[in-house]
Amino acid sequence: MSSFAKKVKSAIIELIAPGDKVLVAVSGGADSLALLYLLVQFSKELGYELFVAHLNHLARGRESDEDASFVEKEASKLSLPFFVDKIDVKKSILKSSFQESARILRYQFLEETLMSIKGDKIALGHTADDRVETVLMNFLRGAGLRGLAGIPESRGHLVRPLLSCTRSELEGFLSEQNLIYRTDSSNIETKYLRNKIRHEVIPFLKSFNPDISGNLLGLAEIARGEEQWMSEKNRELYSQLVTPENGDLCLEITEFKNQPLAMKRRLIREIFYRLNGSLREITSLHVQQVLDLFASARVGRWLKLPGRVRVVCGYGTVRFSMCDGSASPEIDKTTKKLEIPGVTSLEQLGIQFHASLVEPPTPKPADHKQAYLDFEKTGENIQIRFFQPGDRFVPLGMRGHKKVKSYFIDQKVPREERSLIPILTNSLDDIIWVYGERISDSFRVDENTKKVLFIEGKSL
Repeated sequence: MSSFAKKVKSAIIELIAPGDKVLVAVSGGADSLALLYLLVQFSKELGYELFVAHLNHLARGRESDEDASFVEKEASKLSLPFFVDKIDVKKSILKSSFQESARILRYQFLEETLMSIKGDKIALGHTADDRVETVLMNFLRGAGLRGLAGIPESRGHLVRPLLSCTRSELEGFLSEQNLIYRTDSSNIETKYLRNKIRHEVIPFLKSFNPDISGNLLGLAEIARGEEQWMSEKNRELYSQLVTPENGDLCLEITEFKNQPLAMKRRLIREIFYRLNGSLREITSLHVQQVLDLFASARVGRWLKLPGRVRVVCGYGTVRFSMCDGSASPEIDKTTKKLEIPGVTSLEQLGIQFHASLVEPPTPKPADHKQAYLDFEKTGENIQIRFFQPGDRFVPLGMRGHKKVKSYFIDQKVPREERSLIPILTNSLDDIIWVYGERISDSFRVDENTKKVLFIEGKSL
């Protein structure tokens, strides 16, 4: 047995168990056809059962139909069950590029076919060349270790027995077996990123280092080992810091800030993946935007990530959720009465107001989430509402009234955050406290205060 055959057989033994039903994805190209014949070569000895699947994307007219016919004939020649379907990808674009849509639809077809035969594995013909191209593509996207690790040999029931083989090795195998294969004409079009990397970037890099592919595969192996170790640590940290709430994922701000930078980045990507189901759309720039939000966390700050993922800063937590595409997060603006003494919750902002009556003298508030107020001035009928045009108050330390809008501008509170800041008012709708900012001087505690109202905002 040749060293090439031994290498493939060893990979198959690692990935496919005796008795497995294996669905082989065959496009008709060199890689997938070589995969099919290599799997057939060892099937009786290793004791697994094979099925063939092909999806016609209808992208290249007659050429696509001829690919499907070619694969059907190969399956018939090998006496293997054959499954085929047609999907016009151009009419089924899933809000992404043609290639990405084709990939999603192809995997959907393979998954559905595997279920129909009650199968165990889907075998894919990715090669070492594909892994090199993927590493470069992910590098250009700004990916982390997971992206630099390239294509994994297995993920769930997807297996790739040829990842250690080059295209030239597979073409050599097909030549020895006198097997012809189909050539996809779209593979030479450099309008697609992968093709551009294959035909232009890698040849250019080889002019600096002829073994650039080998070096990139070595990098992928190093990245994979470190990725596996860090992934285990990340899963532990995720279970400790991330709280699911009604389909959203909430991350506690203080605990997050205490983590090493590398783990912060991984947590953000993990949360994105849990919500979106893919990391293809998120880049290092998006991760940095989330890190910046945590670094200057203010209630109401928000940003929108690809894949309809929205990140909103609350009181003590940052909430990640799937959004409907609207411009800004919607919250319930219904006015609430402050319970005195007691707890009043604003669930959507993740905050509770704890109110109690205390005796003077009072300490200086620890932060802007605490307020000491003269209870005789505020009265017991205190409402919690949100900013309204024309709102005015007397900021602590000032004598005259100031428009709340002007105050926000002076304090550099971002426009999109202003409508999410709770405002406490008395029975006459006079502003007592712009939460997280400043109380009104009209309701401050002074030497004549007999009873103090203490209010503190806490995270839910």
